[in-house]
Amino acid sequence: MKQIYKVNIATGINYECLGASEIALAIGDEVVVRCERYLDFGTVCSVSDELVEDEAGLEKKRAQHSKGRHIEGQKIPQILRKATDEDKNQALDNRTKALEAHKSTQERIRAHRLDMKLIHTHYAFDRKLLLFQFSAEGRVDFRELLRDLSSLFRIRVELRQIGVRDEAAILGGIGTCGRPFCCASFLPSFNSINVKMAKQQGLSLNPQNISGTCGRLKCCLQYEAEAYRQAAAELKAQQQQAASNKDDKQGESDNEGDSSKQQPQTAGASQKSPQGARSNRRNTGNRSGEGGRGNRGNRPPGQRRQRSSGPLPPRNPNKAPLPPVSDEGAAATPAPKQADQPGAQSPTASDGQS
Repeated sequence: MKQIYKVNIATGINYECLGASEIALAIGDEVVVRCERYLDFGTVCSVSDELVEDEAGLEKKRAQHSKGRHIEGQKIPQILRKATDEDKNQALDNRTKALEAHKSTQERIRAHRLDMKLIHTHYAFDRKLLLFQFSAEGRVDFRELLRDLSSLFRIRVELRQIGVRDEAAILGGIGTCGRPFCCASFLPSFNSINVKMAKQQGLSLNPQNISGTCGRLKCCLQYEAEAYRQAAAELKAQQQQAASNKDDKQGESDNEGDSSKQQPQTAGASQKSPQGARSNRRNTGNRSGEGGRGNRGNRPPGQRRQRSSGPLPPRNPNKAPLPPVSDEGAAATPAPKQADQPGAQSPTASDGQS
């Protein structure tokens, strides 16, 4: 069984390496790593708790995880040995030569008028590889530049384009929180971040507040996203449960109110039934015919009382009291007035004949 170590080769370049069983390493140890075509120098930054038998086991483990932002070798690197004093001096000399190559390459980029920004230059430990990392807004045709650099340094030259997040991780800096960039200090890879995470946390959607120095959404938005997502789901379930309990209580109170209203109505109806019978008998009396009021108790609600179609009695213009009603139910006819002249008589049939 072999131990898995993560070795930091340079800024933004990390390798997952297999360590020999006879070599005991700890975090911070400087080691020499054998890659596919060259040797490199780095520092152990983490030790995995998992053990693998061979390279196939590590390849299977790496396939289960998404590819990170850090540059990895074509094959699984192997840790050869702990770095000696001579190895450390050579690594320091390589860093000095990498700075000189960085300046020369910037001049060649300006000469070729390429829209690219050189970020970092790295020399391999055995000086068989010179790696340049650059950023650009779009695709850059650097074939002429590559041939020029190969003839200048006389070694294998590799140009790799990186994104703005990788650029921030390599250059480093201080964030708005006052701490070093997460990507430059401890984040092993970039995860997917979206605006929905900021909405769930109730943050302002102002781009200046939720964007980092790189111009992308801050990596720290994902730290509490899962906790807020779980809290929102639990709160929604509690609200639904509370609404269901409220509906049940409202239904029970409505049922109790209906039953309490029905009982008094039934008792009142049983007590008032004789009075209702008397009113029905009174309504069905002499006035129930034409011109009468009819059975008012049986009239449907909303229906107006129908007036009689017979002639109405004449109205007294002097507003005198109406004549009394006779026993037969008809008004008594007043006697005709006599003439004011004395001795005047109404004509009769006998007078006309004479």
